[in-house]
Amino acid sequence: MSLRQFEYALAVAQEGSVTAAAELLHVAQPSMSQQIRNLERELGVQLFARTPTGLVPTVVGRAFLREAEAAVSAARRAKRSFHLG
Repeated sequence: MSLRQFEYALAVAQEGSVTAAAELLHVAQPSMSQQIRNLERELGVQLFARTPTGLVPTVVGRAFLREAEAAVSAARRAKRSFHLG
């Protein structure tokens, strides 16, 4: 599990699709799809329901995303304090 995967999952949740999330983060769509699949495999849960209109976080996915947001925010704060110090 990596911070990058957390950021990808958050972007997918925000955008509702892997394609839009990949564009937002300037990464290749296949790479992002693979990272989301790897994250789901590692966690042993499905984070997103695949629907005809896009990806929607599952109940477990919503819980994960709250924790992912906290981790990404903490990492950003740490990075800022490191660069300011």
